[in-house]
Amino acid sequence: MADPELAELSKRATQLRSLADHIDGLADSPHKYATITMKKWAGPHADSTRGELKNWQTKCHTVAEALREEARDCDKSVKEAKNPKSKA
Repeated sequence: MADPELAELSKRATQLRSLADHIDGLADSPHKYATITMKKWAGPHADSTRGELKNWQTKCHTVAEALREEARDCDKSVKEAKNPKSKA
């Protein structure tokens, strides 16, 4: 792989990690608000909303981890391209 390609792959890995961090935090604030700030809010709508927010939070964490894994794969490809193993 040529140096510009490696630089682009490294850049993409950085962007993936940044996106993962952003997505990871998307549902945190609404979830905390619904569960901590609005403790007295009760009833079926409250339970449903909190459940949906928790589900959304879990999905965001799952997507973020998948993006981080992709970033690690990019980093690994760059490292392998820079330090090719000798095949004997």
